Amino acid sequence: MRLVLLPVVVLTFGIPTFAADETGSQPLLKYLATLPAAEIPAFTQERAMALAAMPLACLDHPQSVPEQRTDYLWVHESKAHMLDTYASTRSFYGCSDWHSAVNSTWTLITILKQYPEIPVGKLIREKLREHLAKKNIDGEMEFFKTAKNFEVPYGYAWFLKVYAELVSWNDPEAKDWAQNIAPMAEQFSKKLVEYFTDLQFPSRPGMHPNTANALGLLLDYTTTVPDAALKETVLKTANRFFATDRGCPTAYEPAGTEFLSPCLAEARLMSLILDREHFPTWLDSFLPAIYSDAFRPLTKTVDVSTVKKKDLEGGKSHLIGLGFSRAQEFLDIANALPANDPRVPVLRRLAAIHVTGAYQALAEAGYAGSHWFATYAVLSAQAAARSEKLAAAR
Repeated sequence: MRLVLLPVVVLTFGIPTFAADETGSQPLLKYLATLPAAEIPAFTQERAMALAAMPLACLDHPQSVPEQRTDYLWVHESKAHMLDTYASTRSFYGCSDWHSAVNSTWTLITILKQYPEIPVGKLIREKLREHLAKKNIDGEMEFFKTAKNFEVPYGYAWFLKVYAELVSWNDPEAKDWAQNIAPMAEQFSKKLVEYFTDLQFPSRPGMHPNTANALGLLLDYTTTVPDAALKETVLKTANRFFATDRGCPTAYEPAGTEFLSPCLAEARLMSLILDREHFPTWLDSFLPAIYSDAFRPLTKTVDVSTVKKKDLEGGKSHLIGLGFSRAQEFLDIANALPANDPRVPVLRRLAAIHVTGAYQALAEAGYAGSHWFATYAVLSAQAAARSEKLAAAR
């Protein structure tokens, strides 16, 4: 299964009809009837334009001095100062932090692939030419030779997704950009094999280090790029850490300012690992019944309207973005279940509720959110497209 951005129509998830004796169907039907009606907005060119404006506004906006010392953009000598040659020796120096610059680049590529005639297409190409030029990538590779575990595994996973989008794009310039970054993709792939092989325990918070989320991003990459060594490592790592997990602590979510659901990120990963026969059994033991009180923390959208302080905008943006990531996770979990599983329409309705809430709060976090929101909005749109395609096939 290759994860690509397909045209999305408005999805309205209504109440289906199940046989009366189907296991768990009646409580799920009753619960579904209590949920508000919700639709996943169509991913039109107009919506793509609005989302593309976010990464376009931040790719050339240099990152601030990081809290933890790194000499990627800022050189820490007697006084911290920006690298003089960053425009020609760095590719991902904007959008608040390195991984956000990378996933913003992925967002622009993905949007342009789906809408090649989009009005901002020329500007997107201009930015990609500048940031993915060979000299810039050579500078990136030189930096990462001694960068230790900087941006491992989250940023690395996003970079490989950029590479996957480029190599699967039938576009002359994309072929050049893919050729430019291919050596760095190989460098990162080898580093990730070593990292996951040595990793003793998974990271489980709903933040960037989350192991399950990174593995899921890498599986997306390996469905497009024939990277056998990394794919084998990802599958082994996922099974080693998560195959026997039971009873995810849903009551702990969300914790702090998480932008991922740890429980749903893991469930999404295993939906990609296990086949349609075995995944429902694993899911039954990992998550509580959807209609139960124990599942309720995963269903509630987060109200951030009372967060007003400027210095809290970063965390506020994470909680808004949680709506997009949960929507993707709900949809991909539903897509992995059998067509007649009574959980499917409930999960899809919950996805619609969460993505709607995230879009409604999109403007509330300023730059702290706008430098990365578009990426997760596009991820949720991709999951909706897969859902629509699957429903049509069934």
